[in-house]
Amino acid sequence: MTIRAVLFDRDGVLTYFDVAAATAVLRPLLPISVYELAQHWQAWGTAVGFPTNLAQEEQFFGEFWDRLSVQFALSPGQREQLRGFTYAAYVVGYPDAAPALAALHARGLRIGVLSNFSLASIDATLAAAGLAPWVDVALSATMIGAAKPAPEAYWCALRALQVEPEECLFFDDELPCVEGARAIGLASYQVDRSRDNPAVAAGVIRDLTAVAEVVARHRAA
Repeated sequence: MTIRAVLFDRDGVLTYFDVAAATAVLRPLLPISVYELAQHWQAWGTAVGFPTNLAQEEQFFGEFWDRLSVQFALSPGQREQLRGFTYAAYVVGYPDAAPALAALHARGLRIGVLSNFSLASIDATLAAAGLAPWVDVALSATMIGAAKPAPEAYWCALRALQVEPEECLFFDDELPCVEGARAIGLASYQVDRSRDNPAVAAGVIRDLTAVAEVVARHRAA
């Protein structure tokens, strides 16, 4: 079968979180680091449940900021500024991401994003990163009720893309997620941005400049 679609993980593959920029905004508002904030956020989501849609997400964050404001005795002004903080604004696309997606789109391939992130606003993060124009389907674990490497997570994305496993390539930075995709028939590659020497034949690439080569290999097979 020919390749009709390409599916990507988000974090570590297409985007990263700009910790320095977020820290500059949050440092005057909170007595904890961004990393400690993430731990509080994870604990809050575990306790109350992560949102499955945008309406729930707005409420989730509002209650989270209110809770932190009480916990750290923040001023009303600090609380209001935190309520206006938008995490999606600090999701940044890797320099190679937009060119890779644009090239795939130009070749008529459908593009999907499948993330294990526990929020529903994945579209907003892709827009903030400048990648939304080329993405046909964007799903997060909380939206579909399944997380990689569970088979159902990949099947949800494949159904949304309207392709079979043999018609889709998959790229993720986490090896268990890559192996989970391979288990249901997706030709899958690990993106290891720390690697000096990529090994496409072994299923490992350094960055998304290699995606065109991977697609060409499969189309020629």
